[in-house]
Amino acid sequence: MITSSSAIPFRSWILLISIGVLIFLMNIDYTAVNLTLVPISEEMDANLNSLQWLLSGYVLVWAAFVIPAGRIADLFGKRETLIGGLVVFMVGSCLTGLGQSIEMLVVGRFLQGFGAAIFTAPAWALIFTTSSPEKQGFVMGVILSFAGFGLATGPTLAGFIIEELSWRWIFYINIPLGFFVIAILMLFGQKDAVLVDRKKIDFLGTVLLASGLCITVYAINQIEIWGLNSYSFWELIALGIFLITLFILQDRGRTVRMIPPHFFKNREFMTTVIGVFFIAMNFSMVLVLMGLYLQNTLHYSSYETGLIFISMTISMGFLSPVGGKVIDIFGLKGPMIFGALLTAMGIGLMAFLTSNSSLYFVITTLFIVGTGLGAYFTACNVAMMRAVPAEDLNVASGIYMMLMMLGNTLSIILSTSFVVLFGQSYILNMSKNQGMALTSEQHQDLVDIISKVEHTALQLKDFPSDQIPQLLHWVDGAYVYGLSINMTIGALFATFVAGLTLWGIKNSKSSLGHAHAPMTA
Repeated sequence: MITSSSAIPFRSWILLISIGVLIFLMNIDYTAVNLTLVPISEEMDANLNSLQWLLSGYVLVWAAFVIPAGRIADLFGKRETLIGGLVVFMVGSCLTGLGQSIEMLVVGRFLQGFGAAIFTAPAWALIFTTSSPEKQGFVMGVILSFAGFGLATGPTLAGFIIEELSWRWIFYINIPLGFFVIAILMLFGQKDAVLVDRKKIDFLGTVLLASGLCITVYAINQIEIWGLNSYSFWELIALGIFLITLFILQDRGRTVRMIPPHFFKNREFMTTVIGVFFIAMNFSMVLVLMGLYLQNTLHYSSYETGLIFISMTISMGFLSPVGGKVIDIFGLKGPMIFGALLTAMGIGLMAFLTSNSSLYFVITTLFIVGTGLGAYFTACNVAMMRAVPAEDLNVASGIYMMLMMLGNTLSIILSTSFVVLFGQSYILNMSKNQGMALTSEQHQDLVDIISKVEHTALQLKDFPSDQIPQLLHWVDGAYVYGLSINMTIGALFATFVAGLTLWGIKNSKSSLGHAHAPMTA
């Protein structure tokens, strides 16, 4: 039996650091791709509708294939699956870096997303099984520190790489990184024992589930372009739901199901996946909306905005190991509730931001949110891993990551849509109250400006010059009003998660529940 004095072996530390470095640079890559859109558009003359697939295509493929990929890890083992996923990711990175057309870049990003889906579940499972149960909270905190530092340094490093080298090196850098991690896994990683009852991959179920998720999320992603009254939107939604329903019916008839039915009866596991979905929504909402707020309302540059966001991401990075240690000592429920409530508090304060809020207030709210997110994500990751038996760890990690990615994706779509929705009503009310008559075309022109990165007088060149200062003030006010509504909803989400955790999570320490033992030589 492993005691609380068990130390993390040197081999485990090497594996953890290698995967941590991978996660660190993946988070830099996540931030950096946003900064590559402008130089790519200048070089390839691509429009925004095409460029957005460099972002959403990666997330769509990742979310769609991460559950089936969990079964691949069951079939071939964590180490082999992680290496295979890294190879696919590296090929996608190389293709994206070498791409001479927007179509080639999008294909490369799809491959990156597919590779990430393959290695995500075994990476998390490998992280969790490299240490004794008494150290698992601390280990998860260390890994989340790498993620936080990656987010914190991403804008600065990305700007340096793009300015000194080329946007292509944002993708090339993943190749030596991948070889480094593969070498560490080959030297120090343990090959999983061959299971006698290995389960074959359900290829039909994989196609049905992946296609249904991709089509449904793609349709939601097109709401702003097509509108809710579009036949194309509802046709794709119906097709996506139909394919997912077919998957459920087909999966029920199998002896070994892709999503084990006992997961739905596991209260602690369901609490973690529902909770991480809503907290991930808050995380992406803060990143996107506060980024736009700092740039288009407070008029900071993108580089300055990245530096300001360090107040949030650095708190996630520094405090994650501390939060992990607290989990090892006091259990899971307290840190999860504390993290969710602190997130609710920080986001609730963001609802009071104005068009001229002080930088001190902004940094304070970001720090509070970052601290809450760091505490919650660390504890929730550990709670999910401990909620399931070892043989279900790969699939459970896949489901968990899928819900997290879907939360991130839906948040970006819905929060920006809500800003425009509530912002346009704000502008309409202001024009009526001020007695300024606007045509439907003029009103729509103002609405279109709300979610842009910059609010400038040039965007209002078709309006009378004497009205432009007042209209710019309205646009800023409209964005802040929409931001406030979103943050209020986000605070309610985080409060709901705190209540859900109080109900669904036992205050177990590492010695209780499914505490998975570490790998042995």
